[in-house]
Amino acid sequence: MAHQQQLLSISQNHTGRDRLLGLLLALFIGSWGWIGCGQQERQTPAGEPSPNAQKEGKPQPLKVEQEKQLAAEVYYRRGRRYLQNGQYEEAIGEFSRAVRLKPGFALALDQIGLAYTLQRRSGEAIPYYKRAIAQAPENGIFLMHLGKTYMDLRDYAEAKRAYRRALELGVKRAKIYYDLGVVSERENELEAASSYFQQAIQVNSEFADPYCRLGAVLEKQGEPTEAAYLYQQALKKDPRHIPTLYRLAQLYLKQGHREKGLRLLRDFQHLKQAEREQP
Repeated sequence: MAHQQQLLSISQNHTGRDRLLGLLLALFIGSWGWIGCGQQERQTPAGEPSPNAQKEGKPQPLKVEQEKQLAAEVYYRRGRRYLQNGQYEEAIGEFSRAVRLKPGFALALDQIGLAYTLQRRSGEAIPYYKRAIAQAPENGIFLMHLGKTYMDLRDYAEAKRAYRRALELGVKRAKIYYDLGVVSERENELEAASSYFQQAIQVNSEFADPYCRLGAVLEKQGEPTEAAYLYQQALKKDPRHIPTLYRLAQLYLKQGHREKGLRLLRDFQHLKQAEREQP
């Protein structure tokens, strides 16, 4: 959930601009017949030719294009509001309208992908991220979103490729370092994993996950005291961090600290039960 909030906070709200763009969209729809109406004919005095007689009924290409761009922005902002409210299908609809008006609208394409990712529909998200990246290959945020989605699909090779490119472009997020650490740990590259987890902590010292995973790496390397310290640090950041409660409980039991281990194990079981009961 915390990562979803991070993803959703990329864009800022522009309420005042939305109202202006909404007005322009309404004028655009009324002007060029988007709801079945023709262009309004300008009235001129009897016997006097209209100054735009040759242009009447023919929208000016430049003006139409400008109004399309503004309308696309309106749909994009609406989509962002729906996304923030967890109304993912409505968000996808608004972003799709924006893309129809403004082909190659990279931000809208990325946000369609994000809406699918947040619904755990990762396979549907990837094509939109790739289209966004094709339009804006230097946007590291799009690559970060793509890497996260590949992680969800357990396609670790593609996740590493996307994440590393995002880092090259200057997107230094704790989640990127953390996920790269997870991949390295899975591949038994423990030194690389340790380095990535430490970098994640440096970027965001309040993020409990890398403390926990770094502790697990140290435990594998035969450093139980250091591992216990990192587990304790993770619980200081998040006392309800389920993976850490379990790992530290098991470590205490191995070390003969039965009372402390059983207490943490009970806390772990209560939290897991509450998690299962959530709708």
